[in-house]
Amino acid sequence: MINFLLKYPFLYRLYQTLVRKKFDEYDFLQYIINSQSKIKSVRILDLCCADSFILKYIHEDIDEYTGIDFNEHCINQNKKNWEKFRFEQLDLTKKVTFEKLLTLKPNFILVHGAIHHLDDGTVKKIISLIKNYFPNCIFISVDPVKHKNQFLNKLMIMLDRGKFIRSPKSYKEIIGNFNYLITDDFYKMSFKYIFYYNNIDIQKLYSDWKTLIK
Repeated sequence: MINFLLKYPFLYRLYQTLVRKKFDEYDFLQYIINSQSKIKSVRILDLCCADSFILKYIHEDIDEYTGIDFNEHCINQNKKNWEKFRFEQLDLTKKVTFEKLLTLKPNFILVHGAIHHLDDGTVKKIISLIKNYFPNCIFISVDPVKHKNQFLNKLMIMLDRGKFIRSPKSYKEIIGNFNYLITDDFYKMSFKYIFYYNNIDIQKLYSDWKTLIK
């Protein structure tokens, strides 16, 4: 039932607000993207964009945005909300999707809260696409992680709908030798996130951001 209801953007965002209360990871992503916009134009490819909530934080800092998701309801709503940007209903398990992605020219690829919903084979295809065809793009993925979990963290992971929440070792096995950062600063209760990244120094940006918000 919950999977059916959360196909709809309004209900999905209501659920997120009730569960999370805080959206600090979006503030951090905004800080990252804003810092890049001061250096160059930012052209984002957002894989598994869902309701593209990130745009509320970054729309003024980016020049192009293409959101990809298989959820028709989300894509249709995104098109109404953000006419300036591009959205495509595409399934990342299909070969034709990857062929279409090759026509794009992003310099920033975001996979936010999606990899823990995808099986190993699909994730490997995404990472292969990025490494082989977009090697110079900034790449950031953000997902829950099983890592020295305390009780509340284990409980939140258990309640998450993702079927593939992995340990750092398991993420590394499918994502490869990209750098990563683990933090639990984005929720009022402990909920560890893992940031995988390439072509950007997230460790420094995270340190700078934490200093800024103190």
